[in-house]
Amino acid sequence: MSALAPGLGASDNPKTDRVVSLPGTEERARRLAAEVERLASLSPTEWRFYLEEGEIAKKYGIETAALKEMIEATIREAEKKRHDEQVERQQIESRAEKQRAAAEKEAKKKERERQDALAAIVKLPSGEHEARLRQLARRLGEDLDGLRVELALLLADEEDAIGYEADEPWPEPVATEGLLDATLAQLRRYVVIHDEHFAVACALWALFAWCHEIASYSPLLVVQAADADSAKTTLSKVLELLTPRALMITEPTGPVLYRTVDRDHPTLIIDDADQLLPRKPDLASIINASWTRGTTIPRLERGVTRYFDPFCPKVLNGINLLPHLRPATRSRCITGNLLPKLPDEKVIDYARAAEDEDFLTLRRKAMRWAADSMAAVKSASPALPEGFSQNRQRNNYTLLFAIADLAGGSWPKRIRAAAVKLSREHNEPSLGRCLLAKFYEFFIAHGLLLTSKQVETLLAAEDESEWSNYRDRGRPINRYEVAHLLKPFGIRPDVIHPRGKPADRGYNAAWFEVAFRHYLGKFLP
Repeated sequence: MSALAPGLGASDNPKTDRVVSLPGTEERARRLAAEVERLASLSPTEWRFYLEEGEIAKKYGIETAALKEMIEATIREAEKKRHDEQVERQQIESRAEKQRAAAEKEAKKKERERQDALAAIVKLPSGEHEARLRQLARRLGEDLDGLRVELALLLADEEDAIGYEADEPWPEPVATEGLLDATLAQLRRYVVIHDEHFAVACALWALFAWCHEIASYSPLLVVQAADADSAKTTLSKVLELLTPRALMITEPTGPVLYRTVDRDHPTLIIDDADQLLPRKPDLASIINASWTRGTTIPRLERGVTRYFDPFCPKVLNGINLLPHLRPATRSRCITGNLLPKLPDEKVIDYARAAEDEDFLTLRRKAMRWAADSMAAVKSASPALPEGFSQNRQRNNYTLLFAIADLAGGSWPKRIRAAAVKLSREHNEPSLGRCLLAKFYEFFIAHGLLLTSKQVETLLAAEDESEWSNYRDRGRPINRYEVAHLLKPFGIRPDVIHPRGKPADRGYNAAWFEVAFRHYLGKFLP
């Protein structure tokens, strides 16, 4: 406030804020007001000391008593303002606290209502679940998918954690070679696996599932066939009986999948994945991410971020399944093809598997083997087959090689031969990498400068190849599509000067040196 000199206004009561006139000019009044504000901001001892000196009152041509009254009035006004602000702040905080309390009370009431309703739905026949969930979602204003997830978890708890058997480990030490031989024999008793290499990989993968906790990478075991009735599901069910905490499911949602895996860490077996994954890209993303330990899925739950771990052993089966997977996912798979068995090929009907005690024996032996051998498998540095250079090939098979080496006998040689064959057959390189290989051939055969038109002609001449019928479009690849495939490698067409020919747009072999070295492992001569 601006306190004014006494004698020229307002009340005669000395304790009342008085309106007084400042002497002199408007500028002098402004300076006096500023000085009063400054003095009022000091401690009482300080401003009284300055006041008693008399210099300030003299400077502004007013009495010391008047200056004191002005300072005290300013202090009272500031105190009143602070008090008013404090009262207002307390009122705001009080209202906010009441609102928070009311919101918490409402949230708790809503949570109790949801839990009571879900508990009631669990007890109903499954045919009524969906209709009741929709009613509950409308009544509570909540997401239907979220309620489905909560119900699925309650149902799993109701069924005693999905009915996993509590196997006891085998009482005596178990030899790795004998366990692998018995596992492979049990697989063949129920399924005809015509590809010996894939049969070997399946037996080792089943044992790998028992020491999955030491794995940094989790290769997907893919069981596919060209058509139905090829024992894909049967092989998956046999693997279910040979692996720890196995869970075979169809049509899971993304939330159910990652929540179940995070909670139970099962051996997850997804049936008919060829029908499922194209329709549910979120599932495809989760499965792709679950290859690497430590990759989590963040979700916000009631204001708190939770991180779900999708890392577990996985089996996918389906008809011609690989084309339905992303290129990055295909390279993370150990894939084999099944054929329908012939009339003279006899196996045990899977309907009898429930009474086959050999499955329980093998699980118990695998549990004991894992407890005794996991440290040795983890510390192993197995040799890789010749030409096994890609990182994902190594990551997919390293632990399988280590288990085979621990077994000894024929197993080390058999799994390495299987790894080379299965990787070559099913881990097809991307179109970009294939195109790099073609350019390498063309530079060797036709010189180190190639025009874009020349590349088009050479690729079109590749009869019955992906280049002469590009992406099944009934025409060869063109120069623009070539440039598009090369762009991620940092290679673009530019002006070149072929000897004896006019300048044209094309490619110089020197631009490919880094890509050839890192993606093909090759060097131009």
